[in-house]
Amino acid sequence: MRGLHRLPHRALAASLAALALSAPPGARAQDVGVRAYLSPGNTVAVGRPFVLNLEIRGAQAMDRDPEVPDLTAFAQYLGSGTSTSMQIVGARTTTSLTVQYRFQALEEGTFPIGAMEVEVAGRTYTTQPLEITVSAAPAPTSVGQTGDTGEGAIAPSDLFVTAEASRTRVRVGEPFTVEYRIWTRVDVGSYNLTRVPESEGFWVEDVGQVTQPQVEQVVRDGQPYATAVIRRTVLVPTGPGERTLDPLGVEAQVRVRRRSNDPFDNFFGRSSLFGSTVVPTTVLSNPLTVEVESLPPGRPEPFSGVVGTLDISATLDRDSVDANDAVTLTVQVSGEGNLRGVPAPELDVPPDFDAFPPEVSESVRRSGSGLAGTRTFEYVLIPRAPGRRVIPGLEMGYFDLDAEAYRTARTEDLALTVTGTAAEGPTGPARGGVAQLREDIRFIHLGSGNLRPADSFLFSDALFWVFVLLPTAGVLGAFGLRRHQDRLEGDVAYARGRRAGRVARRRLAEARRISAREDTRSFYAEVARALRGLVADRLNVSEAGMQLGEIGMALRGHGAQEPTVSELLDCLEHCDRQRFAPPGTDAGERERFLDRASALMARLDREVR
Repeated sequence: MRGLHRLPHRALAASLAALALSAPPGARAQDVGVRAYLSPGNTVAVGRPFVLNLEIRGAQAMDRDPEVPDLTAFAQYLGSGTSTSMQIVGARTTTSLTVQYRFQALEEGTFPIGAMEVEVAGRTYTTQPLEITVSAAPAPTSVGQTGDTGEGAIAPSDLFVTAEASRTRVRVGEPFTVEYRIWTRVDVGSYNLTRVPESEGFWVEDVGQVTQPQVEQVVRDGQPYATAVIRRTVLVPTGPGERTLDPLGVEAQVRVRRRSNDPFDNFFGRSSLFGSTVVPTTVLSNPLTVEVESLPPGRPEPFSGVVGTLDISATLDRDSVDANDAVTLTVQVSGEGNLRGVPAPELDVPPDFDAFPPEVSESVRRSGSGLAGTRTFEYVLIPRAPGRRVIPGLEMGYFDLDAEAYRTARTEDLALTVTGTAAEGPTGPARGGVAQLREDIRFIHLGSGNLRPADSFLFSDALFWVFVLLPTAGVLGAFGLRRHQDRLEGDVAYARGRRAGRVARRRLAEARRISAREDTRSFYAEVARALRGLVADRLNVSEAGMQLGEIGMALRGHGAQEPTVSELLDCLEHCDRQRFAPPGTDAGERERFLDRASALMARLDREVR
């Protein structure tokens, strides 16, 4: 038999494996060779995917994961996968392992790809360096580029993403909306964002990725398209000048019909059962350029920073209060604009008042092409002397877009009647504080003490029974410990399950130490190792070669809940992306991800036993 490659049926694969094992040892012996190559070729268009393949002939496993060259200067890492193949020619069996690293081209030019070192069976092999050319000219994505044979193709006009701003000329501080819309004439099963543009020079109010896009049928350039908004972002420019927003990257899973040249497809009836295939296709949106103009001179002080409309109100929770009691002053700022950036108003209260920092709450939503909502400040005031007091009104400036002029929003003065007598000595504690009184002298507790009858029996004393039962409890504990040790030595699954949590926590601790050294890639690799190791130990399977789909199915079969499985797969994919992303995560983000991984491991421990 000749040329059998990636056979789809388990029975035939098992027969071939048995045939290979039955061959003489000399027939199975084969030399190890490695090579790296690019698919679909050494030329790719901007925004399109390419695959860096690492092929290992004569082996089906590596001693450790190879170091992948850094391609962040011109490409975005998407993910990785592995495939194995077996070929029998005469009495010789050849096996190979291929690791595929998927990328999306981002920058035009010609770029080198360094050599990779691979460790197999204790020896190190090195591939030849490569070179790739990223061109501006779009090219269709064919089914053959993903490893399948066929004649289906996805043209650039069949699938693309557009970015559109509600305004391209704005003022500093003026919110505007950017919508990203996907257009398709092919069958898109799912999609995910591979690259979110950095909004340097903007305050970002991210209203999030659209979870359930509303699909519309639209005619564009004379062609019918299915289109939907997949992301909306509200941006607020923080400085003047021309600003450019980088493209948004999207990877879509496209289902296309294929015609196979493999005779085994027809032999096994696969042509009728599998008449289509899923092709991962990447696209980039168009970049956006926005002209930001400065605000005119003469702005009033204090200035809120709002460009739009603004209204301000102030109220007291009561108009009469006893001296040394608290009263709440509520200041509410509402309108349209960047309300999250509104600073806390500065109060001008009478000198015999104590004022505490405000508690701030806000409710901001997208409105039209900008933002609208409210921002509330609650001040606690404590008057110390009786009398009639006046809290002066507040002022806050803003820029009115409709009138192209500055305006000032004001509140009225608030009157407050303070009754009672003036405070003497130290003032009372602030709201939320704990008053500690009489710390200098502790009050002496008076009481008759505890008396016990003189004729009490020894057997009624709990201490007696403690000493009687303690040896028995010790013997039972030693017996249980011995059984536990025997089971650890004889039951591999039990031993791995018992130590799973401890090993995973030790790996997370190692990841925390790596994070302190600012080694982002090693940090995410160690977190992924902890999560994968926990799953492998709990399920008593080999950690090497576990694919995400296999992990999900195995966990569901052992009682893991669907939210926990989805969270685990999301964490592993995030680790995989960050290992090949530019080193830009800060310590706070890594600490939050550690907390997320630790909570996930606790849930896995509860659900999978």
